[in-house]
Amino acid sequence: MQFTVTINQVKALEWGLNAQQALLFAFVYGCPSWTKAVKTDDGIYFALSKAKIVEELPLLTDRPDTAYRLLKALDAAGLIELSSNANITLFRLTAKAAEWNQKVDGSEKYPTPPENKGRKKIRSTSEKSPSKVGKKSEQGSEKSPTNQDTNNQDTNQGTSQDLQAAPAAPSQPAGLVLVSSDKPRCEIPADMPGPKDQSCKTFKAWANYAMAYRKRYDAWPVWNAKVAGQVGQLVDRLGAGVAHHVAAYFLSINDSRLINGCHGIGDLLAKAEAYHTQWATNRQMNATTARQMENTQANVNAAQQAADNIRSGGARNAFL
Repeated sequence: MQFTVTINQVKALEWGLNAQQALLFAFVYGCPSWTKAVKTDDGIYFALSKAKIVEELPLLTDRPDTAYRLLKALDAAGLIELSSNANITLFRLTAKAAEWNQKVDGSEKYPTPPENKGRKKIRSTSEKSPSKVGKKSEQGSEKSPTNQDTNNQDTNQGTSQDLQAAPAAPSQPAGLVLVSSDKPRCEIPADMPGPKDQSCKTFKAWANYAMAYRKRYDAWPVWNAKVAGQVGQLVDRLGAGVAHHVAAYFLSINDSRLINGCHGIGDLLAKAEAYHTQWATNRQMNATTARQMENTQANVNAAQQAADNIRSGGARNAFL
């Protein structure tokens, strides 16, 4: 059984993977480092039996046919290419799959070790002298060396889009800032629709929204008289100092209703104050999360009612 599986939640959400698919792909992504390579007429594949998946990922499923259906889902998502021979299922990763282990700038977050050596070589950050345990860590070293998948310095690293040319101030709540103070932090494209006058009341909010929109959908949002009025209302309701933060943050929210509406400015305006709270606390709320919280509260209420009933002696029926 594999003890630890690291899931890139940002990519899983971006690719539309559910929890089972993300768990399986996190495992499959590392398989080429140890599983057998098989040469076929179509190139090199790697052997991975359904039984091996069940053995290594008991939390995922205990049924080989379910494991294969999940593999087919990853194939349909364009993350792996499936094949087979007379004995075993074969797979190989696609170019898209390589993004799983990359930061926003395209570099590897956890560099892949050299082939046939990564499983034996001692990491440069591991302790070679156990007698030194207990001494103060050097500046910049990991606070928790055994937890290789968590950066204690920044627990939000890589979990939101980054449109900044310079990092935000540490005291500033999580969010996206394209335009700050009097000047844009990056060049505004000439083809961006909407106001061009940077002193315009709606310029900062619209520029942040439009740039984040294009980053997500590869297209500019529509600008017209109705949208202009909505952006003006957004600034009036949230204030000129934060409206542009919330406008950009809004595009990072993964909610089915918002995605179906392509994150329209009207949806942002409809619940502007709620999205302001999500931006200020850096806690996204969607329908699934709300239902989970509702179900949890229902369970608490039921347990409390049962406890009250027991303390009061319980309800009597016709036979007592």
